[in-house]
Amino acid sequence: MFFGEKLRNLRELNGLSRKELADQLTVSEQAVWQYEAESMVPGIGVLNHLRQLFQVDTRYFFTKDRLTAVATEEHVAYRARDRESRKKTKLELAYINYLDNYLNYFERFLVSPTASIRALQRRIIALVQAHTELTDTVIAQAAEEARQFLGLTSNRDLMYVLEMSGIYIVEKDLGPVVDAYSTVTKDGRAFIVLGNIKKSAVRRNFDLAHELGHLLLHTTVDMATLTKVEHKLIEQQANMFASVFLMPVAAFKADFTNLRRRSNPDSYIELKQKYLVSIVALEYRAYKLGLLTYQENRYFFGQVHKKGYAALEPLDDQLAPVRPSRIKSLIQLLFSKQVLTVSDLGQTLHVTPAFIIRLFSLDANFFEPYMQHKQATFSSAEIIPLKRSV
Repeated sequence: MFFGEKLRNLRELNGLSRKELADQLTVSEQAVWQYEAESMVPGIGVLNHLRQLFQVDTRYFFTKDRLTAVATEEHVAYRARDRESRKKTKLELAYINYLDNYLNYFERFLVSPTASIRALQRRIIALVQAHTELTDTVIAQAAEEARQFLGLTSNRDLMYVLEMSGIYIVEKDLGPVVDAYSTVTKDGRAFIVLGNIKKSAVRRNFDLAHELGHLLLHTTVDMATLTKVEHKLIEQQANMFASVFLMPVAAFKADFTNLRRRSNPDSYIELKQKYLVSIVALEYRAYKLGLLTYQENRYFFGQVHKKGYAALEPLDDQLAPVRPSRIKSLIQLLFSKQVLTVSDLGQTLHVTPAFIIRLFSLDANFFEPYMQHKQATFSSAEIIPLKRSV
């Protein structure tokens, strides 16, 4: 039996409308609708095209769907202008559902430690609910408590610390507008999805801290019903959280006192190296703490634009962003220990290695070390003749 739901899921995962898929298959949009409604079975030619397009085995469409919908629109936090795109929302929900599904498959072979992020979420939710309003003071307290709970001593270790806490972090092409987004699934799994467009380490660090703010402060907020004004507010709250989280007040104030020219952007370069935060974010944190005057703040931003730092700051092209590695290490372990083989992907999951590579943004040659070596073949000229016994 052909399962049309599996075709619809794959189509949405790849961000295709029925019309767009129909054009690629050279069939009518109505035909695609009929495939998904299971009122018509695709012919062999269409099935082969689908197999190649989506990097799955033909059997994928004829086995019952194991995909469970665990992602919901109300729990996905991303930029307001993208929330208006229904197509974008469907794509990201499908992506999270697929991630969760295949992670469940891989993790069934391992004993995973309890995710400490869940305990931290409960603690911050209790802190927020103990106050009638989510003020800057409450946000700052939450950020300081989160940093202490996670044991983060250097911002260079942020990616590692978040992954070790149980947050699943992946890279994906999110387009030129969205830097990142985060969500918590129905089964409590926390995800941060980072855009894979090249950026500096400081931009990525702030993205991570910003999304952590959403995961801790806004898990009970229905993102789907927010107005533009309300969504702008929670983005500001996540920015506030990230600023305090990355630049703890006591240490930051102590370091800031050593700056000689507080209104000169170049004076912040050493602090940027230490905190792995942009020069602009460093100055803004200092200004919010009352360490600069209004006039110094205005002069600073005038210099930022004059020097072209709004587009590219010093060190931005030298500090390489850290890539997530937890999921990659998990899959490597399973295949290097031969708990799973490459053939299992096709026989059990009915997908190709390329499908897994694309889903988890792995290196293109990730599965090569685990491929079975083909039996060597020789030409007649390479064969050593055997001596005939007399």
